[in-house]
Amino acid sequence: MIIADTGFWIALLNDKDKYHTNAKQALKQYNEPLITTWPVITETCYILLKRKGAQASANFIYNFSQGLFSVFELDTSHGEKISQLIQQYANLPMDLADASLVILAEHLGHGRILSVDQRDFNTYRWKNTQPFENLLL
Repeated sequence: MIIADTGFWIALLNDKDKYHTNAKQALKQYNEPLITTWPVITETCYILLKRKGAQASANFIYNFSQGLFSVFELDTSHGEKISQLIQQYANLPMDLADASLVILAEHLGHGRILSVDQRDFNTYRWKNTQPFENLLL
């Protein structure tokens, strides 16, 4: 499974995005199941609504309902680690969506990610030492 960040979803679903072609190529090249988190879905829906309108946001959720990607469930046991991560990376800053993807990488045991956010995902570490491998850029 490959982790999918908000920027990847936006690029994939917005043909005017500068990373649109890269996102489409990566999706085709890797041809593996995608996984994300609810904070990423929330952030993606919000940005799609603002940039492309309600239908784009609805289409994204419809894709989820059709099983085109899966969602990792955060629970209360992740709260303390998310709080620590947000404090640790306050200089970037790290938001909830990004912190949730660090938790997901730790759960999966790998940091293979599709993201346009090169600066942050080159800086973040899962399990405090492991770098992400951004497959998009």
